[in-house]
Amino acid sequence: MITSGDIQGHWHRAWLKSPSFNDCETNVHWMQCGSLYADIRIPPNRPDVRGASALADLPDAALMALLRAEGFAGVVALRDDVCTWHREINWHGRPEAEDSGLLELNGSDQMMETGVYGDYAELWNRRADHPASAMHLMAGSAHAFIVSIGQRFVFGVGQPDAENSRNTIAALEAGQRTWALQEQLRHVFAFGRWDGACGLAELCTNPLLEGQPVLSCTGDGALIWHAVDFLGQSREVPLTQPAQVRIDAA
Repeated sequence: MITSGDIQGHWHRAWLKSPSFNDCETNVHWMQCGSLYADIRIPPNRPDVRGASALADLPDAALMALLRAEGFAGVVALRDDVCTWHREINWHGRPEAEDSGLLELNGSDQMMETGVYGDYAELWNRRADHPASAMHLMAGSAHAFIVSIGQRFVFGVGQPDAENSRNTIAALEAGQRTWALQEQLRHVFAFGRWDGACGLAELCTNPLLEGQPVLSCTGDGALIWHAVDFLGQSREVPLTQPAQVRIDAA
């Protein structure tokens, strides 16, 4: 039987297979600490954003390509060998179906996931499992999750009650840039590394932020989100009111 201890750590997906789709190129990082998790999925062949100073500078086709990314975070629940990822925040808004998978360990650092409500299989490899920490915070009215394993982290910001993005994407396909699109792209999911007190993004739903600090820790231990909106305007948002903290250290 799969236990909470079995799924802790930084997992990188090797591949996904389904009857109609095989994927070994999307860069997927899932980090788990205690019951909290964060997951980011960045597809290959992203648009060239060189020369752009803001997402608003990009053509609609480039924005459509960026919206192929995914990010979600929240808490997991285990029942026997089935894991359910409750998406407290989801970059694409409220999910249309429950996210549950049947897990099977292959040794200590490899795991197979097969869909409970979908016909798919995913192979995961564990990169590290300590030291680990996780936080659920507030970023103004939005929620933020940070899960760190070793020097790496996955960070996500979003609204728990955000509408599903299908209408936003349909509007963009019709050439309409809605306020909902700007709101979605204002929030971010990022995978990165800690460089001292600075969290540098290596992969991000906003590629203009890659190589840039998305998080920093002040001298008194407070965390700051370096937010950048659709128009390229930046501001520093304190991450406050911790709702949950899970820390495993070794």
